[in-house]
Amino acid sequence: MIQPTTDHGQELPIPQSRVIGFVDTNEKLQLIAQALSQAGFPESKIKSLHGPDGIQMLEGLRKVAFFGDFERAVVDFGIQELRNGHYSMNVAVKDRDEALRVTSIAEANGGHSFTYFGKWVNEQLTK
Repeated sequence: MIQPTTDHGQELPIPQSRVIGFVDTNEKLQLIAQALSQAGFPESKIKSLHGPDGIQMLEGLRKVAFFGDFERAVVDFGIQELRNGHYSMNVAVKDRDEALRVTSIAEANGGHSFTYFGKWVNEQLTK
């Protein structure tokens, strides 16, 4: 079972080699995690943010100098999703092909708005 990360004052790392998306309910988050696990992505590669703790951690990413306008827009969208009571999810991936696989599985189970953060390029995969 995926539990949202609790804020203990830690900073979120820059999301390199991750695909990040959103899901409206905890039930859908768990369904996606189960489907990803069956596809070979263990729960240890899946992280989630939710509620005030998630918002606080995302707010910290707004200060990261590495981010440009695109990345800041993703963070701002994430904060709005969490304010709406939704969940963010991010999955560690090896490459863009894995990111596309994760996105396909997650979308089929209710996920939306996926972005791939690669080593050299960041790309919005879905609306």
